[in-house]
Order: sequence, then structure tokens, then C-alpha cells
Amino acid sequence: MTPFLLVIPLMAMQAPPVPLPEVKAKDLALAPRGPMPPHFRDAGFESGPMGLARRGARMGPSIPALQLPAGSVRVKDAIPDISGWRAYAIEVPGGGTVKAQVVEGRKGWFRVLGVNAWGREEAGLLQNRIHTGEPQATYKNPTPETRTIYFIVDTLDINMVGEAYTLEITRG
Repeated sequence: MTPFLLVIPLMAMQAPPVPLPEVKAKDLALAPRGPMPPHFRDAGFESGPMGLARRGARMGPSIPALQLPAGSVRVKDAIPDISGWRAYAIEVPGGGTVKAQVVEGRKGWFRVLGVNAWGREEAGLLQNRIHTGEPQATYKNPTPETRTIYFIVDTLDINMVGEAYTLEITRG
């Protein structure tokens, strides 16, 4: 029997992927600081009283952020208030990559923004300008030092307070 025929059964018997550990957002610690509000258009803005309340809730010195643990993880969370967004801080080592994607919930009603502490895009985040149709963002750290990046889960509708979703963080 040739060695090629022995490889085929081994390829068919690969183990299924290991599921990522799940954490609830209430179990995550607050980050030491959050990002400043980003300079992106609010896709859920309306001109009525609720829209003005949302706009007021989005103004401020920074967005409170939850600190993500090391490694890849799935975070179960819900939109906490009228602002319609939630920020997550993540430490990315030099040369490392990370992807944040909403994988459960009403995915079509969410978007994920990647920003630095000033609420702006920077090198390593610029590929997120290309719309993929999925609520996801990636970061590739181009520097040798560890950087703190923030992923913001944003809603595209004004009436989503309490809307549940699952955010998957995959490190490369």
C-alpha cells in the first residue's frame, strides 16, 4: 500500500474545532479608561426626543469600557443604555492580531468599530473602512510594543436598549 492512501483516512478524522470559552459581560472588570467617542456618523440617529436623548448620552469625555481577558473568548452581553453602544478594551502584543465579531443576536442591527484611545483609526485599523456586511473589526499591531485597542459594539437602531448579543474575540 502506498503512503498516500494512508494519509487520506487521517485527514478525514480531524478533530472538530474547540469552542471558545464564554464569559458574561457582568463578570468582566471595568477598564482603567475607555476610548473617546469616535468620529463616525451615528447610524441610529433620529430627530425626535429619543434621538436627542441618544445624542446626549453619546457625548462625554469617554465611553466606559470593559477589559477583555487574554486569549480568544466569547462575551455574552446586552446594550446597557440609550447611548446604544458598549466598548471593550483589549491588549494586543507587538505584531499580534485580533478580530472582534458579533456572532449571535440580531447581527444586522449591529456594527463593530475599532478605535484607539482617542476614538480614531490608526495604522492596523484602517482595513476596517472596507464594508464587509458583517459586524466585525480587526486590528493588526504594526509596532513591536503592546497596544491597547478598543472595539465598540454600536447599534444601528435607536430602540435597542437591552438587546442581547454575543461578541467573539479571536486572537491570531
